[in-house]
Amino acid sequence: MSSAEDARPQRRFARAPVDFPITVIVPGHELILSGRAIDLSGGGVRVSTPSDLPSGQSVVLRFILPARDHEILVRGRIVLSFYDATTRKYAHGVAFTQYAQPDQDDIAKYVLQRQSELTGAGKAI
Repeated sequence: MSSAEDARPQRRFARAPVDFPITVIVPGHELILSGRAIDLSGGGVRVSTPSDLPSGQSVVLRFILPARDHEILVRGRIVLSFYDATTRKYAHGVAFTQYAQPDQDDIAKYVLQRQSELTGAGKAI
């Protein structure tokens, strides 16, 4: 017997809730948005911004992981976009399409650290 939970596809990367500033740059449109990272994985990030961006839009993301000392620059593509009435902001799921391997390693380590912090405190992720 199978359940709906069994039918869900497995995520390729671990994911954790986060809250840090992130800059979203839309190449070719001279658009730079300040936003917040909401959750993060080695393969992408959910970002909250004051403006909507269409699915399929290519973006460049700039951010510094908390407790780290260097800026990370990643290229991505918007795969999901919706208005969050609770926060009155737009939420965008961004799949990473290009990044340096050391940055991807730092992101993966940070996500695992966040998951450990949350589960160690008895919180579910």
